[in-house]
Amino acid sequence: MPNKPIKKIIFIEPKAPGYHIYSRWGLPRLGTIILGTMLSNHGYDVKIFIEEIKGIDFDELFEADAVGISTITSTAPRAYEIARQVKKSGIPVFMGGPHVTFMTDEALKYVDYVLRGEAEETIVDFIKAIEKGEGLENIQGLSYHLGHLIKHNELKPRCNDLDKYPFPNFSLIHGYDEAKNQYEITPMQTSRGCPFDCNFCSVTEMFG
Repeated sequence: MPNKPIKKIIFIEPKAPGYHIYSRWGLPRLGTIILGTMLSNHGYDVKIFIEEIKGIDFDELFEADAVGISTITSTAPRAYEIARQVKKSGIPVFMGGPHVTFMTDEALKYVDYVLRGEAEETIVDFIKAIEKGEGLENIQGLSYHLGHLIKHNELKPRCNDLDKYPFPNFSLIHGYDEAKNQYEITPMQTSRGCPFDCNFCSVTEMFG
């Protein structure tokens, strides 16, 4: 994919087709907001669309220079549908989240890049690599197309200090100021991972 300046980045949290764990309160997952905050702090124009809060403005979406989509398994079908539409316009599309971390080859049928695992340490360097059109091989946790092959870079070590990340900027969320008074709770994150190791759960593989 040819390199071009990236100024505007849009993140999307798709809505699941049915009722799921986040449907009751429409709470944003903090990962996307932290990534958006980090890019905003580096001078990028960032907007986040969370479909549980407010619908996507597709006219604005197609004006973005890059689009990132966060997925859990229940939102993956909608995520792939959005990605397919965006890719047709030639905009670079990347995905992250638990589902695509473990179903990476599936996701790469629809998107250009997958950021596996935690991406806070790599998101800024990743966007810069797209801009330059080089250096993707140095981005830990990145999976991408390399000719007819798929390249999976080595995962980065998990974060052991959440305090080094910025406080999430909720104002980046489209429609959040209008909707926030409807919510009785605000998401917080004090740790990651789980002390248990249930074999059906993605949490320990994703966050430790």
